[in-house]
Amino acid sequence: MPPRPTSLAPCLLACLLPAVFAAAPGSTPAAPATGEVVRLDPFDVTSGRTDRYQASTTISGTAMNMPLRDVPMTINVITAEFLDDAVTGSLERALDFNASVTQTTRGEVNNQNALFSLRGFRNRNILLDGVMGGDFIPRHLVDRIEVVKGPNTLYGQSDPGGLVNMISKRPRARDHVHLNARHGSFATTGADLDVNLARVAPNLGLRLLGSVETTDGFRWLDGSDASFGALSAEWRPRPATRLRLMGSASGRSGQPANRAARPFEQIPTDLNGDGDTLDRVGGVTEATARFNASFVPIEFTSQTRSSDLRQTANYVQFGAQHSLTAAADLQYTYMWAEQENDVTFREFNTFTPAGVNTALYQTTYNRNTENAHTLNALIRARTGAVRHTLIAGARTTLSKRVPDGYQLRPGTPAERTALNALETGGRVFRHTLTKAALLAGAEIWRDDAPNRDELRRAGFRQNQNDRSYEEVTTFYVSDSAALLDDRLRILAGLRRFEITGWSYQRNGSGGVKRTNRDLSHQLGVNYALSRTLVAFASHAAAYNPNGFDVDTNAYFPPEESVAVEAGLKLDGLWGGRLSGSVAWFRIDKDNVVRSDYNPFAARNTTEISDDRSEGVDVELFLNLGTGWQTTVSYTHLNARTVRTRTEALGMALEGAAPDRLTFFTSYAIARGPAKGLRFGGGAIKAWGPIQQFGTSDSRLVREDGYTQVNLFARYATEIFGRATTFGLNVSNLTDAYFIRARANASTPREVTASVGVRF
Repeated sequence: MPPRPTSLAPCLLACLLPAVFAAAPGSTPAAPATGEVVRLDPFDVTSGRTDRYQASTTISGTAMNMPLRDVPMTINVITAEFLDDAVTGSLERALDFNASVTQTTRGEVNNQNALFSLRGFRNRNILLDGVMGGDFIPRHLVDRIEVVKGPNTLYGQSDPGGLVNMISKRPRARDHVHLNARHGSFATTGADLDVNLARVAPNLGLRLLGSVETTDGFRWLDGSDASFGALSAEWRPRPATRLRLMGSASGRSGQPANRAARPFEQIPTDLNGDGDTLDRVGGVTEATARFNASFVPIEFTSQTRSSDLRQTANYVQFGAQHSLTAAADLQYTYMWAEQENDVTFREFNTFTPAGVNTALYQTTYNRNTENAHTLNALIRARTGAVRHTLIAGARTTLSKRVPDGYQLRPGTPAERTALNALETGGRVFRHTLTKAALLAGAEIWRDDAPNRDELRRAGFRQNQNDRSYEEVTTFYVSDSAALLDDRLRILAGLRRFEITGWSYQRNGSGGVKRTNRDLSHQLGVNYALSRTLVAFASHAAAYNPNGFDVDTNAYFPPEESVAVEAGLKLDGLWGGRLSGSVAWFRIDKDNVVRSDYNPFAARNTTEISDDRSEGVDVELFLNLGTGWQTTVSYTHLNARTVRTRTEALGMALEGAAPDRLTFFTSYAIARGPAKGLRFGGGAIKAWGPIQQFGTSDSRLVREDGYTQVNLFARYATEIFGRATTFGLNVSNLTDAYFIRARANASTPREVTASVGVRF
């Protein structure tokens, strides 16, 4: 049996408290060394200034700190202040107000955060500081989020819709101690600590972060406890050299209420209008057409007291940066990440046309590790009238996956026999749930069920996989060339990568390595039409090897994609009041292989198709007056399969909302009796249908559209000589009920009050 996950978070939290007293008021910030030239850090954007919700620089598009207007692709930056104002709850909600991003899966599955669809293509790469950050990234570690649209040559990512790069918090130039406490709906209570010590020793800064939270949740049986701790250090032994070290640990335990929280139902449906339900149309069998269950209350969960979730995530990051000359910089980064997810749950997946839903009892353990090394060289040079900014580098990543899962299904004779053997001493398991019983108010959360130890002892193993590895080696070079007095910029990049994968079975067999190699390109152009208007266009390719086809005993052909984009960037238009971007895009991706579990066939259904996504992206930042900021985001998207070997022709891509509009605004009062008050809010409007699975047998499982409204208020004042901020957040004001992603219902109205103190 694998070891149970343990977390370093409580230990790190204990180390944070003394730092509160060490950062006494009046301590002086670190100053640059005498004679040191201070300039923009080429590999760090967290020290740069932002205008609250609007950032002016990015590092994710080119792996070097550059103004957004100079990068020929659409990049959306979610700043730290926007995260504080707009996000209530887990990190998966941080992307809600980005119109081209929709959630596709919930957390608590396979040791991961929620996954997302970008421009219609499911994203598999969540980066932390530019490298694979593992599957679960704690919210309180994140300073800002950068969403890059389209393929990118530098990161080795294969998702043509784009990538999400989380930027971690780092030491700042001034001392601060921030303590924030909050309490809200569903008995949610938490506290966050952020301590920055700018100069604990000559040229050495520290930042310590901590968080604890407990909640009862809103479902029938819910609730969890979470803790997080991190330490980030930055040391400059010489003016030209900077060393960074970061370590963090987080843990969460409680009910896996989000796991199988929303069941489905089969409703016989005449799809071709011939008067019967005896046909198969577009991959759907009419007699068993599958939909989201319409009669299940929002509080539904299939879990019992035997259900359990234990999740941990640990990170270590080391970085070294050295300026060789004013025109050349070197950077080395190492990252290690480890996540463990141990979950035991009961699932009721789908009600049959007769209204019967058969249970699945399961316990799964996953341990994932990532090791990544990156070496970058940044060179600034000039050839005649052309000014070059080149980055060349190499990255190697080794990923290891260790799965371990056992299940018992009452519908399988051998597994039913094992279940019967566990029902001793008067124990009774609810092997089936009927629609009638649920509507009659059956208290299913009080049921008995096999626990983790019983499932491991008596259950049947889900598969014979023991462990798998993937090693990705990437070499890349990119040149951002400026000419015509910087009015014209050309970004050209090449990426050569090698992906090697191998795995072992429990009997020791396996270990055969499969290697794929490819060369991808990226070409982009920016042209400044004026000081405030920039036209841009880009063309890029991406590649990803596919897995093994058990029907042909060969590997599926690799996924290959091409993306084109063209648009305008607005930089301080209308007297500095309006900035943002407008873009048209088209993405073609061939040989897409998608598999989803079919609960009735007890196996995966696999679809193979060529996909296309095209549409328009708009993101605007408006400063309509002093103290007033507004963001507006809109995406129109036509994402579907255009060729298929199976039955998925014309099917919308998972998570691809045809139209999505988001809006968020805030206003700060700077004078008068209400000075210090800042308030605002926003809305998310998604039009359906939004496909929630990738295979045609579930093509009718979709969300028809929804609207969500959020509000917030902050009041900053001074109490006992301490800067104090009172806050109020309201999420889902209208109590709208919708399906965020497959089997993941929205959270009801949630009100959170907070108070923050600066020491």
